[in-house]
Amino acid sequence: MRSERTLNTFIKKHQIVIASLVLALFSLHLALTGKQEIERGFILKEVLSITVSPMQRLMLGIHGSVKGVWAGYLNLVNVREENEELKSALSSLHEENNRLKEEINLNARLKQVLEYKDQSPYKSKAAAIIGYHMEPWARTVTIDKGKANGIEKDLAVITPEGVVGRITDVSTSTSKVLLHADLRSNIDVVVQRSRIKGVAEGNGADRLVLKYIRQVDDVQLGDIVITSGLSGVFPKGIMVGEVVKIEKGKDNFFKFIEVKPRVDIRKLEEVLIITETGFFSEE
Repeated sequence: MRSERTLNTFIKKHQIVIASLVLALFSLHLALTGKQEIERGFILKEVLSITVSPMQRLMLGIHGSVKGVWAGYLNLVNVREENEELKSALSSLHEENNRLKEEINLNARLKQVLEYKDQSPYKSKAAAIIGYHMEPWARTVTIDKGKANGIEKDLAVITPEGVVGRITDVSTSTSKVLLHADLRSNIDVVVQRSRIKGVAEGNGADRLVLKYIRQVDDVQLGDIVITSGLSGVFPKGIMVGEVVKIEKGKDNFFKFIEVKPRVDIRKLEEVLIITETGFFSEE
């Protein structure tokens, strides 16, 4: 390729001399045409062969190079298109995999909820949470069941783990649930071990405060707190939480006790609404 470029440069530089030489050779060819020993056009053929062949080779080389570059470009385009198709297919597989995982998790949660529902001694309806409202002054969730599903105000909302809250507002197809940790929430409870009764009120964050427990009452760290069934909203014996803090109250008469709820609202997606409570108070 380098020699061809050099020849091409040489021809451009000496094109006048080369043209004169070609004309001279052509004249000589005409002068010798009548002689038998020299084939007609022999000299012209040779000259053209010498001068034209390198140019042909050069053009063929350029054509071959262009053809090769074009073929490489087409291959690159094809590879790029194949990569895009593979990326798209991989993305679709990831989406499908995530969807299947979500369906598996949903089925597992629903199975747990429905099994608990079937084993419970009271009637209930399953519902999904469709909205969260977690301000300090109002901690509520919205569920996808309402009047059309037989939901009424002040029905208890629970999960297999324990108490969630109670219904406070009902529309045709949705309801609002006041959560256990809301400042307006109060649940009649009993300490499972010692049977000491009190009221669990929300602190507006992620804890409940067990109120009306005297200094002499037997409550210890780790004690389990359950619903007492006295209010008529929550059935007796549903898990509320665990005692995690005990201090002397400011009035020196009652204890200050914090309870960690058993149900983590941040992870909650499905609930049960107790539609018929019956009589659950202690005798």
